[in-house]
Amino acid sequence: MPFALSKPRRIGQVKPDTAMGIVISLILLVLVAIPMALVVVQAFMPGILQGDLSFAGLGNLSELFHRRLWRVSLMNSLYLAGYTALFGTLMGGALALIRQQCSSMGSTVLDLCAWTMLIIPSFIIAQGWILFSVRSGIAAQWLGATWVYDAVFSPPGLVAIMCLKNYPFAYLAITAAMQWHVKEYQHAARLCGAGPLRTLITVRAPLLLPAILSGMVLVFIDTLGDFGLPAALATTYRFPTLPYTIFTAINQSPIRFDLAGVLSVYLMFILVAAVALYLWLLRCSRFDFLTAKAESGHKLPSKNGWLFTAVALGFIAIALGVPLGSSLMVSLTESLGAGFVGSNLTLANYQAVLQRGSVLREALGNSLQIAVIAATASLVVAFLAAYLITFSQFYLNGLINVISTITLAVPGVILGVGFIFLWNHPWLGALGLNLYGHPFLLVLAAMAGAIPIAIRILLGAMGQIPHSFMAAAALQGAGLWRRLLTILLPLTLAAFLSAGLASFGSSVFDLAVTSILHPPGYAVLPVVIDRMFQQGLYGESTASTLIAATLTLCLIQTTQVSVRRLFKHLLQTRQADAPNKLASAEVHHA
Repeated sequence: MPFALSKPRRIGQVKPDTAMGIVISLILLVLVAIPMALVVVQAFMPGILQGDLSFAGLGNLSELFHRRLWRVSLMNSLYLAGYTALFGTLMGGALALIRQQCSSMGSTVLDLCAWTMLIIPSFIIAQGWILFSVRSGIAAQWLGATWVYDAVFSPPGLVAIMCLKNYPFAYLAITAAMQWHVKEYQHAARLCGAGPLRTLITVRAPLLLPAILSGMVLVFIDTLGDFGLPAALATTYRFPTLPYTIFTAINQSPIRFDLAGVLSVYLMFILVAAVALYLWLLRCSRFDFLTAKAESGHKLPSKNGWLFTAVALGFIAIALGVPLGSSLMVSLTESLGAGFVGSNLTLANYQAVLQRGSVLREALGNSLQIAVIAATASLVVAFLAAYLITFSQFYLNGLINVISTITLAVPGVILGVGFIFLWNHPWLGALGLNLYGHPFLLVLAAMAGAIPIAIRILLGAMGQIPHSFMAAAALQGAGLWRRLLTILLPLTLAAFLSAGLASFGSSVFDLAVTSILHPPGYAVLPVVIDRMFQQGLYGESTASTLIAATLTLCLIQTTQVSVRRLFKHLLQTRQADAPNKLASAEVHHA
C-alpha cells in the first residue's frame, strides 16, 4: 500500500520508492536480463560481438540435427535430467515418508543430510564417487569390489549419483507439504477396503501432487543445468551434456561463441518448457484439501521406529558417507592403491596445499574475497528488492519479481556465456567498461547468482510483517531509509542473516561461472580443485576440498553465532509481541 508522508513533495520530485525501484531494476537488468537476452540474440546474430547486426535466420538452430556431438549432448542431458527427476523424486518422497516414522534422531539426521547435499557442489560429490569407483580406487583396491566401476560409470550409474545429489529438492518440498494432513481421508479409504499401499498411492500422493511436481521440476532443472558432474568425469568417462559442450565451445580454438549461443538457446528452451508444463499441471486440478479437522503430521509414532531410523542412517552412509568419506581417506593416504593402512597414512597432502606460496592459499583468498564482496552487495540489493515487491506499488515490481525468479532456473554456464557476450562487447571497450578478463567480473557473476536466492529468503520473512507497521512510521514522518533500518531490518534480521550466509556459500564453489570467467593467471578455488583432480593429484585435490569446505562452514557458523549473540534481543523468536514493540517504539521516537 502507498505510504502518506508528512512532508509534501515538490512538483516533479521522484518518490523515494520509485527512485529505489529504478536503481534496483537497472541492476537486475544489467546482471541478469541483458546477459540472458544476449545469449538468445547470439544464436540469430552470430556477429553481434563484432558489431555485425545482420540476422542469420534460423539456420544455426538446425545445426543440432547435423552435429553428432550436439545431438549426443542433448540426448544425454535429457536422459540424465529426466530419469533423475523421476527417481530422485521417488527417493525424496520415500525418505519424506520414512522421516515421519523414524525417531527424532533419524529425522534430524535426514534433514541435515539433505541440507548438506544442497550446499556441497556437484563436482565435489562426483569426485568422491570417482575416487571410490575407478579401477584403482577404494572399491576395487581396498574392498575388492571390481564390479563397482561398471555399475557407476554407465548412464544408469550416473543417474543414481545425480539422484543421491539432487533428491533434497523433492525431499524438502514433500516434507513441507506433509506438515498438515486430514486423517479422515485415509480412514475412509481404509474402511472401503484399501490397504496401506493403495491408500498411499490413491489418496495421499494425489493430495501431495503440487509438492511432488515442484520437487520433480526442481530436480529436473538442477540436473539439466549441472556442470560439475561432466566436468569431474572428463578424464574418466565420456558423457557429454549440454552445459559441458557449451563450456568446450568457448574454450576451444578458435572460440565459437555462435555455437555456445545456439546450445544455450536449446537449454533455456527446455528449462522454460519444464516450468510452463509444471504451471499448466497445477491449473488442471484443485489441491486445497485442508479442512478444520487438519492435524499436524510432522511426526507420526511407529512401533518400528528403530527400523526406519536404521534405513535412514544406511541411506546417509551411502549418499553422503561414500563420496565424502572417500575424499577424506584419499587425502590422508600417500598412494591410492596401497590401502588405508598405517604405513600409507600421511599428512603430506595437507602440508603441500597449505605451505607458503601454494596455489590453494592464493585461490582460497581470492574466492573468499569475491564471495564476501558479492554476498554483501547481493544482500543490499536483495533486501531493497524484497521491500519493493512486498511493501511498495512500484510499477516495475512485476519485472523485478520475474527476473529474480527466472534466474533461479538459469544454469551457471549460461550465465557465464551471457556475461562474456555483454562485457566483451566492442562498444563497452570504447567506454573503458570492458570487464572481460578482470576479476571484478567474477563478483558481478556471483551477485547475479546470489541475488535471486537472497530475495526468495527475504520475501518469506517480509510477507509476515503487516503493512501497517511501515505505514504508521511513515505517517509520523520517518523517511524511507529510517523505516528500512529501524523497523524492517530488525524484524527480518534472522532472514537477513540467512540470506547473506546463503549468498556467501553459493559464491565460493561455483565451478561453472568461475571456469568460464576467471582471468588467466588468477587462481580461484573451484578451478584450482578441479584442475588438480584432472591432473591426477587426487590427494592434494581432496585435501584442498576438505580444507576449503571446512573453512567455509566455520566462517558461516562463526558469523551466524556472532550475529545471533550480538543481536540476541532481536532474534528471540519466543517474544511474540516483539514486532509490535519495535514498531511502536519507532513510531513514538519519530
